[in-house]
Amino acid sequence: MTAPSRRGVAQFTIARSHEFFGETKTPCGTLILTTDLRQQEKVYFGLIISRGPVTTLETRVKVRRVMEITPSSEAGLVALLTENLHIRNLRKRLASDESVIPLSPKLSVHLLERLAELAENRGALHVVAASLSAPKHFRGPEALQEDVVHAALRTFGLAGDERALSLETVDGERTALARIDIIEDAAIEHDAKHVPGYDLVGSDLTGRAVFARGGEKLEVYTANRRPLEEVLGVDLIYLNVTRQNVVMLQYKMLESHKQNGETDWVYRPNKKLAEQIARMELFSNAHPPGPHEYRISSQVFYLKFVKRNGAIRSGGIIMPIDHFSIVRTDPACRGPRGAFRVSFDALGGRYLRQGPFLDLVRSGYVGAHATATSNLTVLVRAIIKDGHAVVAAVQSQATTHGLEDANGV
Repeated sequence: MTAPSRRGVAQFTIARSHEFFGETKTPCGTLILTTDLRQQEKVYFGLIISRGPVTTLETRVKVRRVMEITPSSEAGLVALLTENLHIRNLRKRLASDESVIPLSPKLSVHLLERLAELAENRGALHVVAASLSAPKHFRGPEALQEDVVHAALRTFGLAGDERALSLETVDGERTALARIDIIEDAAIEHDAKHVPGYDLVGSDLTGRAVFARGGEKLEVYTANRRPLEEVLGVDLIYLNVTRQNVVMLQYKMLESHKQNGETDWVYRPNKKLAEQIARMELFSNAHPPGPHEYRISSQVFYLKFVKRNGAIRSGGIIMPIDHFSIVRTDPACRGPRGAFRVSFDALGGRYLRQGPFLDLVRSGYVGAHATATSNLTVLVRAIIKDGHAVVAAVQSQATTHGLEDANGV
């Protein structure tokens, strides 16, 4: 790996003779041993995520989620092993002149177990392993959080595979942020129980990632009071300090209902939703736009309806909550037993797609006035109290240092 790739060591492709990767099944863990310009050895761990022939003689593999680990040398790896058979085996394989060296399954397991026992490696290995369990369909809160995090990045104008400047996760907590790509020198504090200057959720914090684009910074936080698999839903709160607007997107799962041989997708509102709507309306009324600001709508709260078991990132139907309160009384949107029937035909075009909605949020054309974290604090605490998980995304100038500075409090 002498020639730098666009993403540095974090993600790259290489091509070698078919014989080296012929038996490789993806995804597959890989150790990468390098020497930098100062002749210092380094060791990385990553995943081979794809392979395929690129010429008559060569196979190309793509490696991503590459993280630097300890020990940082071949000798250190050998010294880490505790069984003589594995020690002899690894020494023999490392003595090879080949650029790609396969390890036996038993040696691989033993070496990985020993690497995982080192506290300084746990964060990196956790990030790599998390990518193996990325949900593909809407089948629970973890899938919702995955989609919410990517929605936050797109609102900031970033692609879903954008790399974070830094990533912090909390030991033992599940968070979609663990699957975020990071730059090769990013610090991972896997036991970070508290982020300095961040007092929105306290012990409910599960992860934090920081991104940069131009002269702006995006901080994405995940938090939930219950274990992620037990929460009732996932919400996104987007606070744009530059545009001074705050918007919340609440996900609602649609269930299929068959009637007369046709399938409808319905959502059944409950008493809890009525309480949430009342509280949301109070918040919106208390934070109108300032005298020199323009909004198409000062509505803070939006609902995104997604189909259970539908593919993640396949879109959905979005509408402001006050619009939902109106259309749910429309006979065309009335489903079985008082359910709200959600379909493109029933709504007759009265909805937002995710792309246009995120454009409105990014431009500051929608949302309530927000200049301080006090607004965000109220929302986060109310959402977590309701048993939901929350993803809080805060956009600010890149020159600020943390939420307190960014919001002048």
